[in-house]
Amino acid sequence: MAIVISGSKTQVRKVVIGTPVKKVTAGAFNISNLGGVDVSGAENGAVIVYDADQGKFIADKTLEDTNITGGQYWWHQ
Repeated sequence: MAIVISGSKTQVRKVVIGTPVKKVTAGAFNISNLGGVDVSGAENGAVIVYDADQGKFIADKTLEDTNITGGQYWWHQ
């Protein structure tokens, strides 16, 4: 960080945080790389749901205590 003090004014000329990412690999885009997400139980037909007991999202096929509001859809032929 570069700070310049001139009289009663302070100016910040440049702030650098961290190191720029130059290359992102395909593996970084896998859902299993997200914090708070556990897909170890994923199987065909599973969805990602929040489990309050575990404090994270999990892959599961059993939807308990779930109320899905799908909204309203208009169909016209």
